[in-house]
Amino acid sequence: MVKGAVVGAVGAVAVGALAVGAVAVGAPVAAVTGVLGVLAVAGGAALGYDTIGQIRSGNWAGVAYNAGSVLGGAAVGGGGGRAIAEGINGVASPAWSWASDVAQRFNPSLGSVGQWLGTGPNPGSAGGSAAAAGAGAARAVKKGC
Repeated sequence: MVKGAVVGAVGAVAVGALAVGAVAVGAPVAAVTGVLGVLAVAGGAALGYDTIGQIRSGNWAGVAYNAGSVLGGAAVGGGGGRAIAEGINGVASPAWSWASDVAQRFNPSLGSVGQWLGTGPNPGSAGGSAAAAGAGAARAVKKGC
């Protein structure tokens, strides 16, 4: 579990840093936000698929590794979501709450999906995306679990 936590945390840091770095060198916020979301879905799906396989084969060390990668990614995402969001958006982010998250959902009457993605992630979605992508990436480097 500890090895998974370390690898998940490193993966989440890498995803967050790459997202912020991409915007810093001129990538559009909408593109970075979209890619961050895709990486989160892909990482979460890969992690879920692998965990189901580990359970079916009775590989409890693999399940523990995956659980650790979720915890490590979540620790980084929870602690660094605001920094990731502000690094992508270039502006201070509002405090996260369920109400602010709901208020920032896509509303087609306010513009296109591209315009919405151009507003960048909020701290919760930035942190959650980095966590899911990092935990999923940890699956790729798992050896001997």
